[in-house]
Amino acid sequence: MPVVAFNSTSAVSFNGPISTANALKACGNNKYGFIAEIQYTGPTNAKITKHYGPIKPLANGMPKQMEASGTVVNSGGGNVDLPFDHSFGGDFSMDMSLASPYLKLGQNVGTGSGTPKGDVHIEVQMGEFPHVVSDPLTQSVPSTMAWTDYATAAESSIVPGFIPQKGDSIAAQGDWVIDCGHPDFHSELHELSFLAFGHVTGNASVVHAFYNPYLPSELYNSNPALSSQVNNPSLLTSKSDVPLIPTYLVNTVVGVATNKTTTPISVPMIIAPSTVAPQPFTVCAPSGTGTNLQISYAFDVRPGVEVSKSVDNSTGCVTFTVNFTSSYQTLPPAGQVECQVPWSFINQNASPYSSTGKSLNIQQEITNAIGGLDPSALPYIQATLQHPLQVNCYDQSGSPISQVSSSGQSVSTVTNQFSPIVGWARVARS
Repeated sequence: MPVVAFNSTSAVSFNGPISTANALKACGNNKYGFIAEIQYTGPTNAKITKHYGPIKPLANGMPKQMEASGTVVNSGGGNVDLPFDHSFGGDFSMDMSLASPYLKLGQNVGTGSGTPKGDVHIEVQMGEFPHVVSDPLTQSVPSTMAWTDYATAAESSIVPGFIPQKGDSIAAQGDWVIDCGHPDFHSELHELSFLAFGHVTGNASVVHAFYNPYLPSELYNSNPALSSQVNNPSLLTSKSDVPLIPTYLVNTVVGVATNKTTTPISVPMIIAPSTVAPQPFTVCAPSGTGTNLQISYAFDVRPGVEVSKSVDNSTGCVTFTVNFTSSYQTLPPAGQVECQVPWSFINQNASPYSSTGKSLNIQQEITNAIGGLDPSALPYIQATLQHPLQVNCYDQSGSPISQVSSSGQSVSTVTNQFSPIVGWARVARS
């Protein structure tokens, strides 16, 4: 038995049919990568409007979430990525070897080698991992902080045990998308909403789990006050909230040309909530001769979240069921500030998305396309694009969760934590 896995019957039913991904449909173009496309089409004619294209879009345009169990093949995090759709820092990335019921979740529908067969790539932003509450960025992000510094800081002060390791058993739930930034157009679970992972320590299986309540909508509105209104579902379907490429960025630069301003460009992204509870997940003790189970766990939950367990001594497994009741409500992210990021950093991180390997200069592409419409506006556009871009950053997720122990069973309500559930479970035979 794996150390941790979803109840496969429940997870397969939750997923429904796993269709064959279509890069053209999900991304809008299956020839060029996200943003790098503008080198060939110009910024006003770009068709790839989202970094992460939904394979099975919902009515509100967000991707359907899917679940999978398997094993961590490799993992690692960093302070690199495209900052405008990463409001909580760079991604922690993993390749996951899929258990048989979930094999079709890993697909490559473009050119190149892509993700190895039988694996799926999964990612979650590092600021969304549980951080120790003594970390200053769980309390307040300085208004002058650069995104690169914010993302670097997000890699540290994570609660011990909450970083998946190679070889860990894993159960993951997240948006099923195509990463439109890569020419292999591979599928991913990105952004992850739920993660449970663990391994054998001594004579016990130890599993850590947390739920990330925030998803990138990839919709932008010039009013930053709207960005964190996660309990306003109309924002995901409003005509005022538009994709960065081409609509928001083009409209913003046209506004610069029209009004002859030189203020920095701000790209406030609407944060979408995740309120889809994970299917039951099972933690199994290592094989042995004992017939009784020694079970300990500690889960901190938000109001409206319930956790129950069922024990099967014959298999040595404990199944945990998480329920979001009707009273559960997503806690809006706190501490919103506009972090600055140099265009050179964005160009550097977007350039690998080019199928030709051609370096990318986004400012020049915009200047060429829009500056030529009104030569008198050209100096204003150039001056505006010399300023760093401004993107949203939020307080990172904090948790006071206790350390793993061989005794105790608790589910505690914590009203001020962002995560609906964060905690651990330990199961051994005795």
